[in-house]
Amino acid sequence: MAVQITEVQVRQAEARAERAEEARAVAARKLEASPYSDVAAMEHADAARTAAQERANAREIRQAYERQLEEERRRASRPALEKAAAAEIRQAGRDMDGRRKALVDAAVAAQAALVVLVDAGVTYNEALAGHVQVLAGAGLDFRDGESGGERSTLNIDRLKVHGREFHPVDPGSVGAWVLRRVAEARLSSYHHLVPGLEWLWRGVEMTQPGLKGEVAVPPVKVFPEPPRLRVARVD
Repeated sequence: MAVQITEVQVRQAEARAERAEEARAVAARKLEASPYSDVAAMEHADAARTAAQERANAREIRQAYERQLEEERRRASRPALEKAAAAEIRQAGRDMDGRRKALVDAAVAAQAALVVLVDAGVTYNEALAGHVQVLAGAGLDFRDGESGGERSTLNIDRLKVHGREFHPVDPGSVGAWVLRRVAEARLSSYHHLVPGLEWLWRGVEMTQPGLKGEVAVPPVKVFPEPPRLRVARVD
């Protein structure tokens, strides 16, 4: 709970500041009368420092007290303000309930779509491995001819069918690839997901170069140009 400041405390702080200022003035007159006195100089320095501290303290307490009064007035008027804005509050509640439902429904649909995407990637890799095994077992390697398959020493499958090559996919990376494209198109190229998913996106672009031509780019939203720092020209 915040400490409450009373008007008495404010007056006491301001009174201390006034007394400190009077003491500083007395010390200043003594120093003026004895300008070469070390004692008078020290007393004046101490009195000036104390006066400055008391002034700052009184000012801070006064400002805190005024903020406290303003907050009390605001709280007292809150019920009346809410009553006056009752229609707007009801409208905000209805609007945000609908928008929240739309957001949740979209998230559910997106999650279901990602499940389909990941499962499709898994079955793609499984089918790829199966065809590689069959063709390699038939004596058709990947390097020669129009069709063949091989598994590298790192257990990476490569398949070729009538000259068309097929390589394994990382389903999670493809999901990140899709998310980055959507973020760049709909949230702006300055959104943190764009550089954050750069590595995964680039990996898919390299291993699946035909994918970007087969998956249309999301509709691009037009964004205002961010403010640019202008350096003043010095002639």
